[in-house]
Amino acid sequence: MVDLDVMFLSQIATGAAVLPLLASSGAQPAEALGLPSASLAPPGNVLVITLADVGVDLIGAYENWYVAQGRPRGQPANTPAIDELLAAQGILFTECWTAPMCTPSRARLLTGKYGMRNGIGAVLKETETSGYLNPGLQTTEITLPQMLRSGPSPYTSVAVGKWHLVDSPMRAIVPDHPLGLPAGTWFDRYAGAMFNLQNAQPGSGTNVYSSWIKTYCSFLDPNVAPCASGMPPCNVTKIAPPLANYATVDTTDDALAMVATLPEPWFLYVAYNAVHAPVHDIASGMPSAQCGNYLPNFSPCYPGVSPSFASRMRCMMEELDNQIGRLLCSIDASDTTVILISDNGTDPNGLLPPHDRSTAKGTVKEGGIRVPMIIRSPLQGPGTPGRVSRALVSSTDVFATVAAIAGKTLPPGSATDSVSMLPYVTGFQGAIRKFVYSENFFPNFEPDPVTGGPPANYVTNRHVQAIREQRFKLVRRTDRIQNGGTTFTVIEEFYDLLQGGPPDPVTGGPTPDWFEENDLLLSGLPLAPRAQRALQVLRSKLDTQYPSICR
Repeated sequence: MVDLDVMFLSQIATGAAVLPLLASSGAQPAEALGLPSASLAPPGNVLVITLADVGVDLIGAYENWYVAQGRPRGQPANTPAIDELLAAQGILFTECWTAPMCTPSRARLLTGKYGMRNGIGAVLKETETSGYLNPGLQTTEITLPQMLRSGPSPYTSVAVGKWHLVDSPMRAIVPDHPLGLPAGTWFDRYAGAMFNLQNAQPGSGTNVYSSWIKTYCSFLDPNVAPCASGMPPCNVTKIAPPLANYATVDTTDDALAMVATLPEPWFLYVAYNAVHAPVHDIASGMPSAQCGNYLPNFSPCYPGVSPSFASRMRCMMEELDNQIGRLLCSIDASDTTVILISDNGTDPNGLLPPHDRSTAKGTVKEGGIRVPMIIRSPLQGPGTPGRVSRALVSSTDVFATVAAIAGKTLPPGSATDSVSMLPYVTGFQGAIRKFVYSENFFPNFEPDPVTGGPPANYVTNRHVQAIREQRFKLVRRTDRIQNGGTTFTVIEEFYDLLQGGPPDPVTGGPTPDWFEENDLLLSGLPLAPRAQRALQVLRSKLDTQYPSICR
């Protein structure tokens, strides 16, 4: 049988017509998939690249795939590095869910746990003005780099770029938070922006990507002393020009230095701030690289005489793609697995038709929580380069996937919501997950050491949850009626993602509900039997496995 998944991305490159993609069939539990273990020794390097506010609508390979499935055409950026060096060579996942905001999604990735178990459901701010205690990720959590340090062949782990997992009171106590407590429990080294970029010259009118404060929690290069006072941690002002100080270039330069010098095996977490607001014009002369048949974007991108927020964001995306190209061109593909993922969907101000701003970042609609996920690995099986997978996957699954690549055993109590995606990498085309889950709540909490959930005195006024199987999706919002009261309202929405759209104008057949426009519960009419069964199952899953933390 022809592998249409693989054929798809090769056709994108040639401009040929794209055949309809066949849905994968069958399901199998992960333990029956024959995960590689000793065959992976010696363990390979792992590079995880996270993007900020980059929805699937901004990436060319995703746009081409969705259009081939019949969705109206959108307006992505030009992303040749992601399209050619990752999607065309690796596995592109179309059904990856994460949290709808940046801090919770980063916590999910690094702990392998949903927010209701790691305590992070809301964004952290450098100056919290809400009056609520809104703690960051607790140093008692077992993180991905901590797991990689265990057992034989321990990994050296380094993080560069955006952290955004510490609150201000905790930072005062643990100024080198990315390193864990004691320092080195989590990452071995870190440098970057501890929150969103903060302007080093307030009131100057200079964009924060060109005027920002970089924190060194440790030395990156033992031969370079960045701190004027001597030993880290310290803050360093980064002003561009020179263009090496532009935040996206700076993060790439740090990553390149680590790739060139780290002892193997290594784990490198590269967290870009782009394309998070503020949007801005891109200066000329940014560094770029080319390798093989890949050619970078022209730089800078000129969005026109009066560029909009959305067009400036796409120019930022093109420069981000250029910097990712620099990094990918430096990687030894024979011993390094690359995982690219975004923290949440696109900023609503950056969306262009046919996408709906009401379903963007910050919501548990698909535009807020369905994100790019691409894996390229030397462990890929035959026929997998260029494959498109519709399997349900989660940002939490990065943890177990990296553990499997490294041949590590998950520590007790860690990564409780993580499932390895390695079978998809090695060639499996069935379904490992039957469900994926997302949520947001406020404020964050310190998990109870016994239950692993919210402490007894925890109070939240809302908990927004979403759960889906391959076809149907349930959204549930629980709100406290009165501040301090004990009564709640529960509102549900229910969608048929695959066949819930308007009839096809030509065939009259069903179409996907691309933008969640048809809530099946709104009409009050009885559901079709299949939909009713799915609703009952999804409600039961929420009630039993993910009960609301409102109480």
